[in-house]
Amino acid sequence: MANIGSQLGGAATLEKTSLNLTQEEVVSQAKVDDTGGGGNNGKNISNGGGGDGDDGGDDDDYFDEGDDEEDDGMFSKRPLIPELFDRASIECVLQEWYKTLYSLPKGIRMAVEMGLISSAQLVRFIGLDARPSIIRAVTRSTPTGFSRAFVGRVMGDPAFLLKLAYEQALTAGIGMAYELQQRGDKFKSEADLAAVNVLALMATNAAMVWMLCPNRSFATGHKYSWQRTLSGLPNHAFDTCGPLRDYTKVTRASGFLFKSAQLSAVGMTIGAISGAVSNALVGLRKDGYKPSLVVPSVATSACGMGAFAGLSGNFRYQALGGLDRWAMQRFNSLPVSLGVCSIV
Repeated sequence: MANIGSQLGGAATLEKTSLNLTQEEVVSQAKVDDTGGGGNNGKNISNGGGGDGDDGGDDDDYFDEGDDEEDDGMFSKRPLIPELFDRASIECVLQEWYKTLYSLPKGIRMAVEMGLISSAQLVRFIGLDARPSIIRAVTRSTPTGFSRAFVGRVMGDPAFLLKLAYEQALTAGIGMAYELQQRGDKFKSEADLAAVNVLALMATNAAMVWMLCPNRSFATGHKYSWQRTLSGLPNHAFDTCGPLRDYTKVTRASGFLFKSAQLSAVGMTIGAISGAVSNALVGLRKDGYKPSLVVPSVATSACGMGAFAGLSGNFRYQALGGLDRWAMQRFNSLPVSLGVCSIV
């Protein structure tokens, strides 16, 4: 130490200090920023700053989230989403519902393997089959042909049951109101005749809704070529195309005429049955009894109901099918879509 001091000319000395191992504790506290955003200086900072929290500037320039757009609610338009038929989308749906391809019914499994069912249609079927409901009970307790046709219509149009119920309620209400107006005081005594007429109208209406609804049933075997040709026609002229459903103008026009013939045959059958029952009910009454409404003959009733279903009903429900397809693709709300078609 002395030598070092002499070398430095005695101008410096070294002092040995003890080692300090203590640490300073820093206590942090939450601070509430109540200063008004830094004096409203944030706006003056270029390329950043939010100002005084008054949102004078729009942050959508940096985050294109569209927060300032107004939602029209039930009248908002629906973006057109195409149906997905690829295998990857089908596998995603099966995994989401904890299903496998071999757990599906035979007809649905064959359609999936052939790429005929979209992911949206598969979701509709699994949603109906996974939970106990009246629909599942109907599909499992009815014959195979009817069950397959019923499931195909539900898959083709998710609002099929709602439309059928609405049409039946509307037909029954208007029919009963007409019968009550025409029969007047004799309505109670002629309630059986009024019920026959209303039931005939409801059966004809159900046939029109059923036969003109989009159908996505598969695995239906046909023995003859003409059966395959007729089954390949669309249920209504505005039905959507898909795998093995490449409709042309010729097939759509042919489908329109074929459905007209089918509905005419169904209408004539219902008209003949209702005419026969009505005449039988009148015959059971006293001789010389004249009902408030003239009961037509069996032939007249059959021809009238056949013309109503095959000509008027087919044209109206074909047009409603096209309008319903347009409304379902444009509006987010199902009641709005049904309301548009109901008004027409």
